[in-house]
Amino acid sequence: MNKAGSTFKRILAVVVAISAFLLLLFIFFATRSILDIWARMQLLPEGIFYTYMGLIAAFIVGTIWLIYSLLKPSKYALDDNNNEITEESVLSEIDHAEKVGMDTRELRRELETLQARKDTGTIYVSLFGNVSTGKSSIIKTLLPDADIDINVRGGSTQHISQYTWKSSSGDQLVLTDLPGRNEASGTLDELASDEAVRAQVVIYVTDSDLSRTQFDDIQELLSFGKPLIVTLNKSDRYDDEEKDLLKQRFAERMATVEGYKHKARLVFVQSGGEEEVIRIDKEGNETPFIRPRKTHINELADALQREIDGHSELLEKLRDASVFVLVKQKLDAEKADYRQLEADRIIKSSTKKAIVGAMASVSPGADIVVQGYLGTRMVKDLCALYDSPVKQLDIDKFLDFSQGQMKKSIPLILAVAGNGLKAFPGIGTVAGGLVHAVAYGMIFDALGNSVKKTLEQRGQLRAAPAAITFKEMLSENLDSRAKLFAKLVFDQRKDQ
Repeated sequence: MNKAGSTFKRILAVVVAISAFLLLLFIFFATRSILDIWARMQLLPEGIFYTYMGLIAAFIVGTIWLIYSLLKPSKYALDDNNNEITEESVLSEIDHAEKVGMDTRELRRELETLQARKDTGTIYVSLFGNVSTGKSSIIKTLLPDADIDINVRGGSTQHISQYTWKSSSGDQLVLTDLPGRNEASGTLDELASDEAVRAQVVIYVTDSDLSRTQFDDIQELLSFGKPLIVTLNKSDRYDDEEKDLLKQRFAERMATVEGYKHKARLVFVQSGGEEEVIRIDKEGNETPFIRPRKTHINELADALQREIDGHSELLEKLRDASVFVLVKQKLDAEKADYRQLEADRIIKSSTKKAIVGAMASVSPGADIVVQGYLGTRMVKDLCALYDSPVKQLDIDKFLDFSQGQMKKSIPLILAVAGNGLKAFPGIGTVAGGLVHAVAYGMIFDALGNSVKKTLEQRGQLRAAPAAITFKEMLSENLDSRAKLFAKLVFDQRKDQ
């Protein structure tokens, strides 16, 4: 093994020596050539000399500009990265969504709630965490008179509850008790996350060292860009040495988290639970009984006060920014759902029109130009729906590519369309217009869905990829699609 390693090192040394020698030769010859050219240029007339130097300079500048153009981020990429989400931008998008027919009442209510919270000047704090970690007990300790159900079996919080608490310095806080992380259903889980976004400070409650899932939760909460206090409840189970180890472990894990404006801090509290004690009377008789554990949440209250005192204005801005992002995310999700439904409606409507127009067509492949207007209109409507400007040239290119992709499939489509019509009494083996109508239905359905998929994935119409997608969709589920459009043709024929 050592001998092989030594041989490899010798070979590597020889290669390095030869490479260095060749590099020196190149430098010498290049230097000589440059000096020779420069000496010859000195003999040229002054006008030719400066013209030659100007051409060289222009070539160098042009090369640098070309390299810069290739490497710099595109304008659209810069726009996407620099588009800060503000109240004005969100309201503008909501106004645009309303104009196209989307229901934006929930989004407007979200912004109205934000404004109402700002007007009160109250600080909102959300308590997040797994079931039975003691979130409700902590609130009960802060607010002894509050009517809070604390179930020893865990999972007492089944819905979002809010309680007003005034700190020792006089700040008014609204404490939001959220359902347990691993207790709530999917809908409540989403509601809890949204409420954490709306808050100015988030408290994550745990009763042990963080699990992998809990650490993931903390990273998600940190991504909201606001202060996070990790509160380890039931801390009486740990002595000082164990607490130091937990702090060290927490610090090590937080050191691996990068890219967030704030780091989470860890505090220890004791709230909730019961303990068994022995009472000894005068005669020495021992009587066991259960009593509530002593509470200790001063460390949490102090941490909250430090966040409020140190970042009062920043907390407001962070909460506002988080809510705007939340509204933008909800708007994007609703816009995607709306586009899905509206795109399906456009495709279905255009396909039906194509079927009606194809009743007398001779060949669905050769004379697709007959349906050119319907195809062009469908593509334009889909591009407008996805806010993707498109030129007529791009549409024509896509339709040409699609027609080329379709030519080999026409015989198979006609055969499958004919078989689909056989399932309906009174038609039998009818050929001609009805078969062509079924084929056109299959073609337009695949055409529209290929445009829809391309716009969803790429944000704009790309002729070649869309045409390839069209070919794939055209050959999928031929039998079931043929029967579907055969029924549509049959129903259309009965209505005539």
